[in-house]
Amino acid sequence: MSTIDKEFADLCNSIWEDENVIFEAKAQDVAIVLASAVQEAGLSSAALAEQLNWKRSRVSKVLTGSSNLTLKTIFQVCRAIGLEFDVILRKAHQQSEVVDPEKHQAMQQEAVNNLYKSRQLLHASTELHRKVSQSALATRNYTREEARMKLVA
Repeated sequence: MSTIDKEFADLCNSIWEDENVIFEAKAQDVAIVLASAVQEAGLSSAALAEQLNWKRSRVSKVLTGSSNLTLKTIFQVCRAIGLEFDVILRKAHQQSEVVDPEKHQAMQQEAVNNLYKSRQLLHASTELHRKVSQSALATRNYTREEARMKLVA
């Protein structure tokens, strides 16, 4: 690695030690999530501004991360598009995990269904194994004890 490359890499790494940079990145994350939610709700910025009785410029600043978002602003935008928001605190290097309660319930139901299907498959394979074993014993005229001895050997 050249000296210039190393200096550039060090500079890039040092940027993420600056609290202001980290804050701005977090603020942009919130703005992106809000803008995506507004879009998914099918509202334009103009329609959202009208619904909230805000100026279009304020909506633009909120959805682009150009303003310092307050909890009240986030609450108002979420309410206007029919959403709730939660705050999740975690340790610095712990990954965040957000699970929608409805999605969680659907995943749990799918797991129960898969367990039921697995039991059915296990039962079917056990029955198939029993029938194949009986057929093999009948064809070869082995007794159960002779068949066990061959399996152990």
